[in-house]
Amino acid sequence: MASPLRSRLLRPTVSKCLQHLSRRHQSTRPSFLRRNRANIIWSTISFAFGLGTVQFGLHMLAPPALPAPGSHEDKVLVADLNKRIDEEFKVKVLRGKCLGVTKTLKGEEAGWVEIIPMQAEQGEKRQDRLLDLLQGAKGLGVERVFYNRSDHQLVAIVYFGPDLSGWPGVTHGGLLATALDDKISLANYLSTTSDLSTLAAAAPQRLPGTGDHAKLPLPSTPIPKEPAQLSVDYKKPTHANDFYVIRVSPAYPGGEDVRIPIQGHEYTATLERLDATICVRATAKFAPRSQAERVKDKVGEKFGGGKGWSYADFKEWMWPSRQKESQIG
Repeated sequence: MASPLRSRLLRPTVSKCLQHLSRRHQSTRPSFLRRNRANIIWSTISFAFGLGTVQFGLHMLAPPALPAPGSHEDKVLVADLNKRIDEEFKVKVLRGKCLGVTKTLKGEEAGWVEIIPMQAEQGEKRQDRLLDLLQGAKGLGVERVFYNRSDHQLVAIVYFGPDLSGWPGVTHGGLLATALDDKISLANYLSTTSDLSTLAAAAPQRLPGTGDHAKLPLPSTPIPKEPAQLSVDYKKPTHANDFYVIRVSPAYPGGEDVRIPIQGHEYTATLERLDATICVRATAKFAPRSQAERVKDKVGEKFGGGKGWSYADFKEWMWPSRQKESQIG
C-alpha cells in the first residue's frame, strides 16, 4: 500500500505560471448581471413605463369613486373646497366690493351684495331642482354668488366636480348649459322681483373695512322661472375638478359672439376660467310677462318711491274701504 506522501508526489502538478493565468482568467470573466446589464435596465424601464401607462389609462377611464354626498368623507372634502374658494382672489375682490367703501362714504347705497342660499343656513333642500341633486365634492360642491343691484350683473364662482364629466376629465356640456340656465334665472329673478325692500335692506353690517360685507339671503320660494329660449355656444373644453366664473348681465344692443343668436335676447352669460378665458357663451330670452305683472311693477315703481311699496300697499292706500270689506267678508 502506497503511502499518502508518495501518491501526492506522483500527482501531475501545474506550474505556478499556469495557476496564475487560470486565476486571472476566472477573475476577469464578467457575471451574468454584468454581461446583460443594458438589457436588464431597458427591460425594467419599459416594464415600468408600460405599467404606469396602463394605470393612468384605467384611472382616466374608470377613476376611483368619490364618497357619497353627506357622508363624513364628503364633508371633509367640501370643507376643503370651501376653504379653497374663500381664498380665491376673485372672491376676495368681490367681497371687498360688497363693503361699498366709496359709496358708503358718499352716503350712497352699495351696489354689490353676496347672495346666500337659504338652504345653506337653514338646511332646506329643494328637491325639485336638478342642481340640488348634484351637490357634494364629486358634483357642484361649492359656489359663491354676487349680484350688483345697480347694473343687475351677476357673478358666480362655481366648482365642477369630477363626476360631472361626459368625456373623461371634461365637464358634460348639458351640465354647463344647466348651470348657465340656473344663474340666468337667478339674475332675472333678482332684477324683476317686486320686493325691492329685500334688496335695499342688504347692507354692510359694520363700518367698511372693519366688519362683514353686505349679504342677501335668497328665499327658497318662489323658484326662479327658467328662460323660454337659451342658446349656448361652446368655445373651449371645460375641465372638471376646477373652479370657474359665470357672468350674467343684461343684453345691450350690438352683435353677440354666439353661433346661433336669439333675436331680441335679454341676457348674455359667459363661463370663464379663472384667467378670464371664455369657455362657454350663452344668450337667453324669457317669455313675455303678463299684463298684470307689468302693471304691478309699474305701480310699485311709480308710487313706491324710495319706500319700497308693494302692490298690496298701493291697493290698501288707494281703496282702503274695499280692502276692509274684503277682509271682513
